[in-house]
Parts: sequence; structure tokens; C-alpha cells
Amino acid sequence: MNQLNLLIEKAASIAGSEYKLAQVLGMQQPTISAWKTGKRACSPTDRAALADIAGKDPAEEALEGVIAGIDLDTPKGQRAKAALTKALARIRKL
Repeated sequence: MNQLNLLIEKAASIAGSEYKLAQVLGMQQPTISAWKTGKRACSPTDRAALADIAGKDPAEEALEGVIAGIDLDTPKGQRAKAALTKALARIRKL
């Protein structure tokens, strides 16, 4: 299970269900299902909100979302992903 799905499962467990989690986030439950299946990207803002509910670090999860959304087809994107991945590793060591 990937990092996002683990985060969703933890937040849903705390909220009581995926349906209740969606209510807390002010969205429809199918959006959460689409995140889990990869049919829809989960924004850094949504990841931060999920992290807050799940008792995780919202900044760390938001950065995960930024990294996940980087276009790797360009040297700039590849460099940005490498730099942000290193930054995330430093944050996790704190």
C-alpha cells in the first residue's frame, strides 16, 4: 500500500469511515476513492488536511504531495524532485 493510501486509511479510521472522512473534509466520498485508485491526484492541501486528521505531520505530507506531482519529463522537474526528496529526508530525521 502506498503512502497516500496509508494516510487515507489512518484518517478514515479516526473519522469513522471514508464517508465520514469525506464529510469532515467537505467533499464527496468518491473523491477519496479516486485518490486511492490513482484516478485523481490528491493535492498537497488535501494531503495536509488528511495528515492533520491522522495525527501526522501536515507539512511532511504536503511536501509528499508536491513531490508526487512533479513532472519528471524535464531536467528541471528531475532536479526539483531530487532536491525536495532530500529536503523531505532531512525533515524526517528531525
